[in-house]
Amino acid sequence: MKKVLFDLIALQDVDMKVRGLKTRLGMIPKERKKFEQALEDAESAIKDKRNKLKAIELNINKTESEIAKFDDSVRKLQSNSALVKKNNEYQAMLLEIEHNKEKISNLETELLEMMDQADAMKKSLSTEERQGAARIKSIKDELDELVTLEREIKEQGRALLAKSKEFTAHVRPELLERYQHLLKGEGQPLVKLKGEICGNCNFKITPQTRNNCLSGNIVNCDNCSHMLYHDPNSSE
Repeated sequence: MKKVLFDLIALQDVDMKVRGLKTRLGMIPKERKKFEQALEDAESAIKDKRNKLKAIELNINKTESEIAKFDDSVRKLQSNSALVKKNNEYQAMLLEIEHNKEKISNLETELLEMMDQADAMKKSLSTEERQGAARIKSIKDELDELVTLEREIKEQGRALLAKSKEFTAHVRPELLERYQHLLKGEGQPLVKLKGEICGNCNFKITPQTRNNCLSGNIVNCDNCSHMLYHDPNSSE
């Protein structure tokens, strides 16, 4: 294999690795956003249950205060009933006592229901906190790995770019210009000739182009313009 071809293949090998690293690096922001959203969801699920439990407990405290208020009213009415001399006033007071007791009964029923809700919410919160903690740790680990991966890719990229510059210095200017133009597109700029077929576009090349390539020259495909070379050690 001629040195000019060897140098170009070496350059392309490095540049393809750089391209791969750039592609992988470009995927990281999207992955990071996905993990950050998952982290936010996991933390929100716990926060939501805590807020619901807090709301139930506030309602429990409010209801207990209302029950205490009506209990105090009943005691005062019962205490004052002995001082009432008129029958109609006495009956009105008894009616108010019964009305307050009914309110107390209803509130106590509501209180029991809220206490049951609070117990269920505490169990649910405990489960969510336990499972959520595991999810949050896993997500944070993934985010840390992304940070490490991003740093490693950038380090590898810098090392490969240095190699690319080194190999570039050994490639003839006219070949380098063709190569770098093709490098901006898709696929590999330099590909093997497979019999009569271009290794990039898989179209058949002209006999003249093929003969020129078989003579050891780097040629351009008649169809896609990618650079073609013949590998004498290949069975193709």
